[in-house]
Amino acid sequence: MILLVLLALTVIGCGGGGSAPMAAPDGPFAVGSASFTFVDHSRPTAENNGVPAKDSRTLRTVVYYPSSADRRFPLIVFAHGFTGVGRIYNVILQAWAEAGYVVAAPDFPLSSGGTPGGPSSGDYINQPADESFLIDELLEMNGDAASPLYGLIDPQRIGASGQSLGGMTTFGLAFNICCGDSRIRAAVPMAGQLAPFPGGEYDPSIGPPVLIIHGDVDDTVPYSSATEAYDLLLPPKLLLTHLGGGHVSPYVGSRSAPAVAATIESSIAFFDHFLKHERGARERLLDVGTRAGVVLEYDLGR
Repeated sequence: MILLVLLALTVIGCGGGGSAPMAAPDGPFAVGSASFTFVDHSRPTAENNGVPAKDSRTLRTVVYYPSSADRRFPLIVFAHGFTGVGRIYNVILQAWAEAGYVVAAPDFPLSSGGTPGGPSSGDYINQPADESFLIDELLEMNGDAASPLYGLIDPQRIGASGQSLGGMTTFGLAFNICCGDSRIRAAVPMAGQLAPFPGGEYDPSIGPPVLIIHGDVDDTVPYSSATEAYDLLLPPKLLLTHLGGGHVSPYVGSRSAPAVAATIESSIAFFDHFLKHERGARERLLDVGTRAGVVLEYDLGR
């Protein structure tokens, strides 16, 4: 049995696509948020520095969504970095929701800040399956008339993103045979790498279009990790490089900061192009690469 607890439901912001090719741009939308706890009883949480193992995995999840439209939107699942939580990326996540996306950001059982016994980076190997479980739960809510997410999600348009350890999770979810989820139609790994997964290997042929975002002076996950992934993966693929960008600054902070703005605007345009097929999105995406402070390499395959 899945335990589902609604913790909060608020409208937090205001501003102001269909799946057919060349859809008209839409938004901005008012943004709502809801917090949920999802429990997967089919998979365990390992013992962690003296904290006993559990026979389930708990995902406390914040969801941002367009609150002022009676229609379906693409879903994006977002994976936080080591010692992080979903909410610290709220500048990016709320911007996506304002642009017309339902965005779900779980706190993982062992890698998030405040984990009993201390965060464990090695649990990333279980996080792609956490996100697949989360997608299952959100799609179930999408069909539940009593849910605040009822009828909001288009199940044919799902994207994935994440930063640092969450970027590794995103690469696994999108491109590794261990845990790839074919429902992912577009991926944006940030400051991540092609980390190994038990019993798995990376297969570019199974993955979706990808926008890799990385700083070239990242002192935690080397920039070479981004170029290695870009070289391996198949078109359509893009690599946005933050010149002088570190491991955290291009992804957390003020929306007015040039690096954060480039991350937000490139990722929105990427998702608009590949999930919404929105008119002008490709041009907006490529235009980000003309700005000072970034370089955009791409092969769209057509």
